[in-house]
Amino acid sequence: MFQSAKWRKQAQIVESVLSAAPSFDKEYRLPPEEFARRQKNVWAMLQREGFDCGVVYSDEHYCGDVPYLGGNNNIIVEPIAGVIGKDGFVFLAGLESGIVCEQFSKRANAKIFRTDIFKADYGDAYPKGILHPHEAIEAACGGKPANIALLTTRAVLPLSLYNMVSAYVGAGNVKDLSKEYYAIKYNKSELELKLCEEASLVTDVMLEGMLRVLSPGMYETQVAAWGALIAHELGVEELAYPTMVTSGRNNWTLVGKASNRVIQEGDIVHIGAGAKRDGLAGSTRMSVQCVKDESGLTAEYKKNMTFLEDAFTYSVDQFKEIVEKKLDGSEHERAMIAYYNARAGEFKGVDGKPIENFARLKGYATMHNTGYTECQEFYGALTDDYEGKLPQKMAFMMDAGLQGFDKSWDDVVMDWEYIVLEKTLGKLGGDVRIFNKLPLNVQYLVGEGF
Repeated sequence: MFQSAKWRKQAQIVESVLSAAPSFDKEYRLPPEEFARRQKNVWAMLQREGFDCGVVYSDEHYCGDVPYLGGNNNIIVEPIAGVIGKDGFVFLAGLESGIVCEQFSKRANAKIFRTDIFKADYGDAYPKGILHPHEAIEAACGGKPANIALLTTRAVLPLSLYNMVSAYVGAGNVKDLSKEYYAIKYNKSELELKLCEEASLVTDVMLEGMLRVLSPGMYETQVAAWGALIAHELGVEELAYPTMVTSGRNNWTLVGKASNRVIQEGDIVHIGAGAKRDGLAGSTRMSVQCVKDESGLTAEYKKNMTFLEDAFTYSVDQFKEIVEKKLDGSEHERAMIAYYNARAGEFKGVDGKPIENFARLKGYATMHNTGYTECQEFYGALTDDYEGKLPQKMAFMMDAGLQGFDKSWDDVVMDWEYIVLEKTLGKLGGDVRIFNKLPLNVQYLVGEGF
C-alpha cells in the first residue's frame, strides 16, 4: 500500500540532496571530431592487419561496439550492426534500429542501410525488396571486400552475422580482430574521460539520495526508484546497469538488481549506482548497515568494513605505483591476492579454522575496464595474467569485496554476507584520480529516513 506521508518525507530528503548536487550541461554530446578520430584509428588498424573492412555488433545489453563508431548510444529493443571500410562507417541496421540510430548518428558521418538483420544468413530466402547486408558492406568498402574482420567478440556476435559474412567472402577470409579493436577503445580521449567523470559524480548523488532515504520496511525497489529519479533529474539518459539494492540474503547475488524484498533493521545493504553521460559509464557501489545511527553497528560489520576500506586504499596505492613505475598491469591483481591472503589470519571459517586461499573470497578481479558498458568491455581487466603495458589514458572501476561463499551459495566458507566498495578511477598519463567524491565510509548518510 502506498504510504503518502513516508513518501513525502523521502521526497524532501531527495530534494535536499539534489539542491546540493553538481550540475552538468545536459545537452552536451561528443562532437563529430571524436568519431572521426575513432574511425580513423580503427581503419588504420584494419589496414595494418590487411583487411578491407570490420564488422561490429551491439544490442541493448552489449551496447558499445557500434556506438563507439556510429554515435548511436540510444539502442533500444532491436540490435544493430555496422561496417567500417575505406569509405567510412555504414550502419548495417535493422528495420527499426535503422530509424532509431538517426537520432544521434549524424555526428559520426555514417550512412544508414536498413536491412532485415534477423535474417542476415537466410541466403536466397532473404526477404525480397529489402536492402541486403551485403549492400551495406559494399558501401563501406567501395565494392565487394576480399576479407572481413570481426571486431565484436565471438561471445556476443550472433551466429547469423558470422554465417552471412562467411558465406559472402569465405570462412577462410574472416578473422577475429576484436582484441585489436578493444585495445583502441581502451585508450580513452580527454572527452571520454570527462564524461566518465561526470557520470561518476552523478552516481555519488544517486547513492547519497538512496542511502539517506533508506529505512526498515522499504522494498529494495523503492530505494532504487529514488536513485533512478535523481539520475534522470541530473541529465542521465540511461543507466549503466539496473540500480542495485540488495539486502540480507539478496546480498549473495554480488551484483543483483533491486527486488521486492522488504529491508529489515540491522540488514547489511549493498547499493550500486551506474550512470551514463552520452553513453559513457561511471559507477559506485557501497555497503552499509541499515541502522538508525552508528551505535547500532555490529562489531563484526565494523571489523569487516574496516578491512575492506584498508583493502581499497591499498588497491589504489598499488595502482598508482604501477603507473609511476610503468609496471605490467598484472602486478595489480597479484598484489591484491597477496594482500588478502596476508590478512587471512584475522578471519575464521564456519568450521572455526583459518581460511585457506582467503583471496578467493574477494570475488573477481579488483580492476576492470569501462566505457560504453560498465564492465563488459571484454578487454583490459587487470587480471593476474593481463599482458602488456597500460594505455596512456584509461577509465576503470576498482572494487574491493568480501563474500562468505565460494563456488555456490551452498558452499559457505565464512558466515558472512557480501560487502563491497567500488569507485570509478581514471588514468590520465601519469596521474591517477578517483572520479567519485564520496568517502569510503558512507554509514553517516544512513538514518535520516528512519
